[in-house]
Amino acid sequence: MGTLKWYKRDPRAALIGMMGLTLEECGAYNTVLDLLYCRDGILVDDPREIAKWMRCDIRTWKAIRLRLISKGKLYVHNGCLRNERADEEIRSAIDRVSAKRRSSLDRWATYRNIKGLQTRDAVTTTTRKKESLSATVVPIAKRPSEVSKQELEEQFERKRGAAPPPDISRET
Repeated sequence: MGTLKWYKRDPRAALIGMMGLTLEECGAYNTVLDLLYCRDGILVDDPREIAKWMRCDIRTWKAIRLRLISKGKLYVHNGCLRNERADEEIRSAIDRVSAKRRSSLDRWATYRNIKGLQTRDAVTTTTRKKESLSATVVPIAKRPSEVSKQELEEQFERKRGAAPPPDISRET
């Protein structure tokens, strides 16, 4: 099936457009329109397939088809059944979908650019939070229980070496 999951329908225009059709022709016309929208405007003019969708005999569909074509509701182009209004609506809907898709891709490209990633493949996933944080976060200080005696002595030596010891002797 096509890319369109929904299509715009003007009920007033539909009722006015189907005013001259019989009940049988209205039902067939609505089914053909739905098939056109479902398939992005490409409905092969195959009487057997369309008759299956109509749940009628092929001869019945062929007669209805001829009446719809003669009333200007459908036309055949390159072996496909078409409708002028559906052609316009499908074209604008596909343009709208592709514009939104482009917009989304541009937005994600900007996001990856801001984050410093080159492609979508550059995004790596980790299984654990601790693994992902350990690569980027530098620990500020260890817990007291994790510091060895030697590390404590080194820290004290660095602090003592940075600032000279206060002079306690006074000259009077």
